[in-house]
Amino acid sequence: MLKNNLSQSASPYLLQHKDNPVHWQEWSDEVLEKAKAENKCLLISIGYSACHWCHVMAHECFEDKEVAGLMNKHFINIKIDREERPDIDQIYMDAAQILTGRGGWPLNAFALPDGKPFYAGTYFPKDNWIKILENIAQAYKEQPETLINTAKRLTDGINSVDIFESENQNSNFSESELIASYKSWYKHIDFDNGGIDKAPKFPMPVVWESLLEYYALYKDEKALQAVEITLDKMLHGGIYDWVGGGFSRYSVDGYWFAPHFEKMLYDNAQLLSLYADVYKITQNNAYKKCIEETINFLNTELKHKNLGYYSALDADSEGEEGLFYTWTSKELKAILSAEEFELTTAFFGLRSNGNWENGRNILSQNLALEPLADKFQISLEETQNYLSRIKNKLKTTRDKRQKPGIDNKLITAHNAMLVKGLIKAYQAFLNKEYKNIALELVDSLINNSINEDYSVRRIMDKPDLDGFLDDYAFVIEAMILTYENTFQVKYLEIAEHLMQYTLDNFYNEQQDLFYYTEKSTKLIARKIEFSDNVIPSSNAVMAENLWRLGHLFSIENHIVRTKNMLQKVRPLYKKYSLYFANWHKLNIAVLKGQIDVAITGPNALSNTQKLQKHYWPICNFCGGISENIPLLEHKINPKRDQIFICQNKTCSIPLTNLKESIEVLKKQIS
Repeated sequence: MLKNNLSQSASPYLLQHKDNPVHWQEWSDEVLEKAKAENKCLLISIGYSACHWCHVMAHECFEDKEVAGLMNKHFINIKIDREERPDIDQIYMDAAQILTGRGGWPLNAFALPDGKPFYAGTYFPKDNWIKILENIAQAYKEQPETLINTAKRLTDGINSVDIFESENQNSNFSESELIASYKSWYKHIDFDNGGIDKAPKFPMPVVWESLLEYYALYKDEKALQAVEITLDKMLHGGIYDWVGGGFSRYSVDGYWFAPHFEKMLYDNAQLLSLYADVYKITQNNAYKKCIEETINFLNTELKHKNLGYYSALDADSEGEEGLFYTWTSKELKAILSAEEFELTTAFFGLRSNGNWENGRNILSQNLALEPLADKFQISLEETQNYLSRIKNKLKTTRDKRQKPGIDNKLITAHNAMLVKGLIKAYQAFLNKEYKNIALELVDSLINNSINEDYSVRRIMDKPDLDGFLDDYAFVIEAMILTYENTFQVKYLEIAEHLMQYTLDNFYNEQQDLFYYTEKSTKLIARKIEFSDNVIPSSNAVMAENLWRLGHLFSIENHIVRTKNMLQKVRPLYKKYSLYFANWHKLNIAVLKGQIDVAITGPNALSNTQKLQKHYWPICNFCGGISENIPLLEHKINPKRDQIFICQNKTCSIPLTNLKESIEVLKKQIS
């Protein structure tokens, strides 16, 4: 007889369920064989440790003995951590979206013993859940052929989602089409409150990164306006932790006011990149402060002492969502002086009975600094000093509270994304600490995530869990960026070795795209991830990696593959433009022509740092004092600083003046 075996798991999410009366199993071939032997359906429940509604359903259903009795009697019950096994999550998420038109977590799917799903949904309250369990158990007993036929059709649908019919290979996406595609986004953007126009609102950094690049190249001021409004509103909303730094995963409303309070590494890594890039253009000091506070949050709350960064902080503490981050008026009055409390109330729009749930207040800015200063008839400097004192008092008190739980998985992809965020922050501010942290993290990825054969682990300290396409994609991207900011060619060489491994083990020659899993997968579907979501599409990142490595190493096959990949996704790209934001960025580079900037001589790195304080889309940077990559051949004078700006296999004359180089580069990208 089965029993709950999750106590043996290394996943924090699975361990949260180890004491449930449900006989949870981890996904394995042995468990699937047992389901077949006993002719029992699978009940596959998927979530992640920081997920609030996962906790709610666990408490209402999975901790209940009556519910557990039904589950154990009729099903083989499997718990999945979606961050450990995103490949499994993708399959059953597709099932839920095909059946219901929506998805999310917790994700609960019912499948035949061979894993083919016939029913799926998200959160269910106890009474509904019991009815579903009873109805499915009865249907499988009395009408199994109905569920078998449903499962076949649904599995066919899951597999057909990733079949592409490409357009004429000679049909190029024109510049006018690209511009029109970007402009079509405006009808979906909330120009009053920022973000995409529907609640709930997710940060979606990939959208704003892409729109920023479009602005920089085509000078459409509306694009920059959309980006700045979004960044400002997020920064002033409850989604940003004013006391401790860092962003929550999403806002439940259209105003960024009330978040679900989980904090994810992948969100904060991407937002570091975004705020740093926008700072390069706007020089907005609020963005600089946000970056400083977010990096401090990551180093204080999510850093492993030796390896990398943990994946998430929970939304809940002491069994209540947001308790750690919110305040009653009584708590604030006990901490602050009368003047400080009055100013805090005005600044955040606090209410005596709470501006949120259970009499508690979310710290979401209600007034800008200037109106706040005017209201209290004090100077802007005095206002900032007040707020600084208030923040310190709140942080001191909050640090004594029970902290939200931490998900201590060291996910390779998300750590690689953080490398990018730290490097972008370094470029914007030339803070050497950021570069040093990034280099330490890169070394940790090399030593702990990358195996000798250039296969990659999903979790940095778990050699038994193979990496997925996003792990390879973001590590390669991190290696290219690290090279650009060190000119140590070993990072490029690692990137190219990883690329070759990925081409050998993930690439689908017929589809001209990469599978999400290696060729050894045993699941019912081998998925292809092509559209952007809260994380950029791994195929889009791989296409950009191919493009950049192709130019840096003069590998024509890489460049051709990039164009083929773009061509393959074009029909969907045109139809669902906003969810192909990263592909848009790449399309700009292909249309405009990649710009390769070779910076050579004794001060190559110093000159690169000065150049990269500016925002340069569609540019590769290479350099140093040796001809260690093709782009540097015949461009090295060890005693003379030179800058070459190359595009379409033609290079400028060597430039020796940095200001002149900046002006030439600005003209080149416009």
